[in-house]
Amino acid sequence: MDRVEDGAPVAIIGGGYAGCAAAVTLAEAGVPCVLHEAAPTLGGRGRRVVKDGLALDNGQHLLLGAYAETFALVAKVTPAGHARPYSRRPLALVPFGSGQRDAISLVVRRAPGRLGLAIGLLTAGGLTWRERMANVAWFRALERSGFVRPRGETVAKMLKTLPRNVAERLWEPLCLAALNTPAKTASAQVFANVLRASFTRDGADCDFVLPTTDLSAFLPEAAAAYVRARGGVVETGRTMRVVRAARDGVVVAAGDTALQARAAIVATAPHRLATAFAPEALAAQPSLRAALEVVETQAYEPIATVWLGYASRIPLPGPVARLDDAPGQWVIERPDILAAAAPEAPRLAQLLAVVISASGPHLASTHDELVRDTDAQLRRLRRDLPPLAWSFAIVEKRATYACTPDRAMPSAPRFAPGVYLAGDYAYPEFPATLEAAVRSGVVAARAVLADAAAP
Repeated sequence: MDRVEDGAPVAIIGGGYAGCAAAVTLAEAGVPCVLHEAAPTLGGRGRRVVKDGLALDNGQHLLLGAYAETFALVAKVTPAGHARPYSRRPLALVPFGSGQRDAISLVVRRAPGRLGLAIGLLTAGGLTWRERMANVAWFRALERSGFVRPRGETVAKMLKTLPRNVAERLWEPLCLAALNTPAKTASAQVFANVLRASFTRDGADCDFVLPTTDLSAFLPEAAAAYVRARGGVVETGRTMRVVRAARDGVVVAAGDTALQARAAIVATAPHRLATAFAPEALAAQPSLRAALEVVETQAYEPIATVWLGYASRIPLPGPVARLDDAPGQWVIERPDILAAAAPEAPRLAQLLAVVISASGPHLASTHDELVRDTDAQLRRLRRDLPPLAWSFAIVEKRATYACTPDRAMPSAPRFAPGVYLAGDYAYPEFPATLEAAVRSGVVAARAVLADAAAP
């Protein structure tokens, strides 16, 4: 194939948050792109799932105020005059019910740097004064170290100097929520990165940020409209593969339809990455096969989201509340989903999402058993809970990579000649989050632009 003309588009395979971020970055720079998503709905792991007229999310995602790239991208693609599709609340770890007698209650104040966290730690309920002071001293030591942890250290080891009560009931649950990996195997460095981003700069960086729409509408669909308005193409429901990868151009194809592109950004899930390349592309590029072997070493952790609907409403201590891990860890109220319900949806007064992170005995349960167990858990903690009126369970067994120390990292963003990689697993600073996906997409698109501008 002759060298592809400069006007040829960049092909993006995968319409999740990483692919959408890459497409918006290219479109803003005036570079044509074609975004391909195999599923009928954009969003990848952060997408809409419609059940009985309710536009649910395939997993309940909780954003932090520190996830600046995601909010910048949302602002960029949100039409002028439209309200931002999320709400912000100060970080508050509050128990769901009075049955959690030994639960820690922590409210982080909005204040510059770590001052808000320090105030929250010193006033936290469920801790002794000695435990509160140890908490503050531990965080100050972490800050003095520059948030740099020894290579190979786990979160459990990082927490060893804390009183056991503080480690197990405060920081380990936060680690599990942020990294979707238990503290005993989770990367201390990645967790330290999250703490640095959330608690050392702007006081709002540690906010809980909750989308007020389903996740496809939150960013991917607005991104698609932005890309189309600037001459790009967005296609869903068709699986594209790289059939030729070279520095002078790439060919992607689906069936008999082929597209010549100046480059390809592959933004699929890691366990589906190999299917993004045709056998002939792999045969022609030994380095590509070697890079894929690195990705295939990834281990995964599941996330279960159990949606519970009730015909009457009980007051919650906040939009996000802490549970007792038997089996759910967090419960999140989603009134926005009920407000946007279709006419055929069940008549509900309250919709709750119970999140169960990482592996555990719950994986052996059927969906009906998960619903029964989580409803019973809430009922045990809150005796005023009304009868269950509607339910739905979503279990993703490979929801995220296991964020362990010294995890093998793929070559990113330059994955192979003419091919760039995007995805949360390709961004080393943050765990498998929407923010990591967005950042990786932006990085990959900027690499394409830089390489195109190079002599």
